[in-house]
Amino acid sequence: MGRGAQSWYRGVEGSRALVTEPVAAPSPAARAEGLAPGEMLRVPVGADLLGAARIRSRFAAIPLDAFDRACPLLEIEEQAAYLQLLRLSWAEGRNWCRVGKRELMARLRLSERRLLRVLGGLAARRLVRPVQRDNRGTLWRVCLPAEAEGRPLGDEVLLGRPAPGAAPARCTAPAPAAAEAPRPRARPVSIQALAEALCRARGLPAEGDAREAAAAEVADMLADGHGTARIQAAIAAVARRRARPEEAP
Repeated sequence: MGRGAQSWYRGVEGSRALVTEPVAAPSPAARAEGLAPGEMLRVPVGADLLGAARIRSRFAAIPLDAFDRACPLLEIEEQAAYLQLLRLSWAEGRNWCRVGKRELMARLRLSERRLLRVLGGLAARRLVRPVQRDNRGTLWRVCLPAEAEGRPLGDEVLLGRPAPGAAPARCTAPAPAAAEAPRPRARPVSIQALAEALCRARGLPAEGDAREAAAAEVADMLADGHGTARIQAAIAAVARRRARPEEAP
């Protein structure tokens, strides 16, 4: 390893004491790795006992596809949110859950803005779909990877029988509607133009540090998924607030 790599490399605590052994070399771990399925035995390896362990209550029944097929396609925060939603739905024996933003923010330690971005990413991949909302939170239909890809779930998943007259439930995208005549595209607005408009709305000179700071704010809003129209509406609201006469004390 070069000197440049050593400047940032930080090993995992305890890993420095381990020596990479040849696969064919006799190892205490080989006995633990060789235990037969169902063999309720733990064997000494180093300072620990490694072997069988079974969870008998309060466990989550989640298909391995969620980890092996869906998670590699998701960003790390999307993975965490998807697994939490699976825990609140399929792990409770149903394909839906109702949960509020505050609870999800606490479970994931995310801000509201980042949570909405993460949920939007899951919805774009057809892994979740908002169905209904009330004061208790949003009711989410949580889809397994096979459902999101339009594949049958197979015999490994048992589903409740449909109620009489119920339409088949699908997580995949609906069939596209008849093509409409293309709408003329609005002329794109540059970040600098939006930044200058924001400066004027605040009564600041549209140049120098003020314009650079405003441009950084606009860039952040665009990165968070806000469109040009929404940013322009926010700038107009700033201008209206500034033009409003101050109330007498």
